[in-house]
Amino acid sequence: MGKWILLALVAGYGAWWFFHAGRQMDEDAIEAQYDVEARAIAELDADYLCDRMTDDFQHEAVTFTLGGTQRETYGKVQSCDELRESFRVFKRLNALTNGAMGMSVDNRIVEVTLSPDRKSAEVEAVAFVRMGGRLLSRSHGVDRVIRRNGRILHAESKSRTWVYVPME
Repeated sequence: MGKWILLALVAGYGAWWFFHAGRQMDEDAIEAQYDVEARAIAELDADYLCDRMTDDFQHEAVTFTLGGTQRETYGKVQSCDELRESFRVFKRLNALTNGAMGMSVDNRIVEVTLSPDRKSAEVEAVAFVRMGGRLLSRSHGVDRVIRRNGRILHAESKSRTWVYVPME
């Protein structure tokens, strides 16, 4: 009889964690996750960043360049492919220039809006990407994040990015 009570308590706790506590988040946890992601970007770790996307992740991107405006919608696979390719290029440039063309990212959270049940949030952020000390791009985005099994994941992202050509 005691084993059944213990089993029921463990199952109850597991269900409570899976459906409730493991899915709630707060602003501090979101900010900490964004700090970890900023380090992953600095280390050009696409695998970590891709691991932080839900399987049904969607990214709506608008990019402004001197050549015009591009509008794209990516799923997780396409987003990860683009991320890996970009990081591959940055790693190659960094190696070819002995670090002189290193990339740096300054990511700042503007606002976090938690849902009433604290199981999702909208995060507004801006990012500045520099290469060799020069501003390469500026982005403004709004991400919808969720928490599953204690991990904060990106479910959706909408971004606008301005790409600049570094000039002497």
